[in-house]
Amino acid sequence: MMKNIKLRIKLLIVLMLAGLIAAIPMAAIGITSLISASREQAIDFGEKSAYYNSEIINTWLKEKANALTNLENQLASLDDEYEMRRLLRSYSDADSDFISIFIGYEDGELFDAYGWIPDDDYIVRERPWYTKAFNQESLVTTSVYKDKNKNENVTAIATEFNFGERRGVLAANIYVDYIVGKVDNIKYGNSGFAVLLDDANKMISGPDNKENMELFNSIIEKLKMKDILLEESETFELEVNDTTYLAAYSNIEGFDWNLFLIAPLSDFMEPAYAITNHIIYILIAIFILIFLIGYYLSSSMSRPILMMVNGVSDIAGGNFDNEINIDARDEIGNLSNEINKMRVNLKEIFNSIKYESKILAMNSENLSEHLKDTYTGTYRFMSMLSHDIKTPITLIKGYAKALEMGILDDEKEKEYIERINYRSEQIEKIVADVLDNTYEANNIKINLKRVTCEDFINTVIYNSETYVVNQKRRLVKNISFADFDDSDIVNIDRIKIQRVVNNILSNAVKFSEENSVIELEIRKSDGRIFTCFKDRGEGIREEDKEKIFNMFYKTDDSKKGYGLGLYINKAIIEAHEGEVYFSSVYKEGTASGFYLNIVDKQRMQHG
Repeated sequence: MMKNIKLRIKLLIVLMLAGLIAAIPMAAIGITSLISASREQAIDFGEKSAYYNSEIINTWLKEKANALTNLENQLASLDDEYEMRRLLRSYSDADSDFISIFIGYEDGELFDAYGWIPDDDYIVRERPWYTKAFNQESLVTTSVYKDKNKNENVTAIATEFNFGERRGVLAANIYVDYIVGKVDNIKYGNSGFAVLLDDANKMISGPDNKENMELFNSIIEKLKMKDILLEESETFELEVNDTTYLAAYSNIEGFDWNLFLIAPLSDFMEPAYAITNHIIYILIAIFILIFLIGYYLSSSMSRPILMMVNGVSDIAGGNFDNEINIDARDEIGNLSNEINKMRVNLKEIFNSIKYESKILAMNSENLSEHLKDTYTGTYRFMSMLSHDIKTPITLIKGYAKALEMGILDDEKEKEYIERINYRSEQIEKIVADVLDNTYEANNIKINLKRVTCEDFINTVIYNSETYVVNQKRRLVKNISFADFDDSDIVNIDRIKIQRVVNNILSNAVKFSEENSVIELEIRKSDGRIFTCFKDRGEGIREEDKEKIFNMFYKTDDSKKGYGLGLYINKAIIEAHEGEVYFSSVYKEGTASGFYLNIVDKQRMQHG
């Protein structure tokens, strides 16, 4: 009796330990991964939220700046002060965010849209908008200051302006209420808040309680102590008063304003903590279930089950070599036989998994790198496309607003309608160009025609010379005409091949200086015709070479284009059963071209 009790206890302990060994590490890994993923997600959300909200403010400021630029251009054509005041007032009335638009001259005169005349102690040349914009070539934005006329906190957008021989500054005072409202409505965590600073680090909008302000000041001090440079959208994890906070930052480009989002890290971890509690409850339930099952089995089994437990424990520990020997012809014996079969199968599976896991790890690393490059290329493509479309849309909105107000004469209305049509066609052309390129890149259809190598070479030379000269470059030809016979023919789609040539030439021009040399080389090579353009431009870094044929990939975001040219080239050349060629040395230049198969004319006729 005592022997059975001891065996039952041992079996129960083994089952409980097996459950613990299997469940606790998995639960610990799961909880750790969950908390880590939640933290990384919170940091990523902070960066994106700060960038998104800063872009809203940036767009708003740019809209005001564009309006002032348009006004400056129209004022330049006027010589009558009455017409100037009328134009100033129309722009001021057109946008409710403008308090007033005015011109401050170097001689001290203030020319206001609504005719406001300041007091004697008002000195134009000492006003912040005048001191910052005078003698500046570009448009500027001031810090927040008190408007003397309306007694409101405002910011000003200003630019230098000359009326005849008189020098001065054209400026517009703008209410900051819109920005304050946007910042106050930003949600970051459950108890987070947002702070917006101008270029002088003066607060435009922020928390209205002392505790949050002290917290913000402490975070700024910690960032300064760590010598952290605030340049791009980024989220920092900082500890203040034994509490961990996330501080997300984004700069409002072009205006030197800074947006901060502050929230406790715990605000973003509550779902993870809740799921952790559920996992713990599930573990407890599993342990109770294991105990009940183990107690039931141990009450009905003795030595055979103990032998099987030991054998299964070996298998669970990764030992597949020990056979379970139970001499019985009942269910227990059948079970032991099946366990032995399982042991053998698991051993084979385990060995197979170990081998495949090594291969999977290698493939996963390559896939991760490819996905990263694809994401980066797609993000750059969407950013550039958004930028190219945003400008004409902003202008269309401005023209439409002016038409809606009905303050324009017939000639001006016609002009604004024509501008709207022009900008609409510009957007349509951008969208059509992108759609056509992406469609063609994935749906290459070629119409092959037989062309002699001589005609092919002459066509390439003619089109290349015209394009290169128009782009202020010099074309040097290195063509081996003697390599080719009259019977040498290539099967090509002229339009598609010309597009490949245009894409290569476009890149050569884009990444080289004016008056530099672009060399065209055409020669026969192993039964193929080799066509290559060599520039002496910037070249490609070694780590970028294997990625240049990826869709949307660009090595330089400052250059125009969507990163489709070389991708389409490769697809077209491969559709011709040809081969693309690319070679580059950084800071020395790039050679880009292709091989096409030559078909002998006589062979074609006899064939």
